[in-house]
Amino acid sequence: MTNYVVFDLETVPDLDIARRLLNLGAEMPNEEVRVAIGQKYARPDQDPREIFLKPLFHRIVCIGAVFAERHHDGPFSVRSIGARHIGEKDEPKLIADFLAGLPRDDGGTGPVLVSFNGGGFDLPVLRYRALALGLSVPGLFHGGRRDYWYRFGRDHIDLCDMLAGFGASARPSLNEMAALLGVPAKLDGIDGSKVEGLADAGRLDDIATYCLGDVITSFRLLLRLALIRGEIDEGLLAESEQSLDEAIERHERHRPSLSAMRQDSSGDDAK
Repeated sequence: MTNYVVFDLETVPDLDIARRLLNLGAEMPNEEVRVAIGQKYARPDQDPREIFLKPLFHRIVCIGAVFAERHHDGPFSVRSIGARHIGEKDEPKLIADFLAGLPRDDGGTGPVLVSFNGGGFDLPVLRYRALALGLSVPGLFHGGRRDYWYRFGRDHIDLCDMLAGFGASARPSLNEMAALLGVPAKLDGIDGSKVEGLADAGRLDDIATYCLGDVITSFRLLLRLALIRGEIDEGLLAESEQSLDEAIERHERHRPSLSAMRQDSSGDDAK
């Protein structure tokens, strides 16, 4: 039996790092610090307030995941889905609880991690935040007998990087892949560019719902990839999709808008 964890982070700039790097005083308003750090990396034609900063400048406000397992030659079975944010627990506990919750099989092997651009962003952010916060995170470093840092392995599957041929072709967005597959995506019109504003407005539940929608879409992409690789057939795909939809339905009482992420919500022509 193999465990799979499809995960996603939502982040915002850590302006304390920017203050230290730029030697800015505590009296400078956050809005001005955000502009200043953006100006350091912006091209002349870019608005410094909209610059997406390097991973080391980010702090985590939400982690979402789909937890699934697969027995040899069987369907993927979704055990649970969920997203937690910093309104429920602080960032160190958010990270520690996520990593502590990574399942292991009877032999002590950790899960296969699955992400969309996680090799370029999510995993580096976890590493940088562990450094910044002084967290011990052995589970990310062979603690579960997995090497999540080897780009071309199967312990961490970065769907975006893999589909782009590890740099051989243009990287797709998750929204583009959802359109290609004909599956639901991007709840309430929210995308990653809006997370910082939502966090500033205190709309952390909306961020968590958006994050959960992304991991659901990523899991569907994982299933379709398994199909074209010959790892599952159409019957197992249907069973796996049904397991995901049942997990979404169980979670709808917490986040009703997730009903739009069920496969049947996109119509029969999307299958």
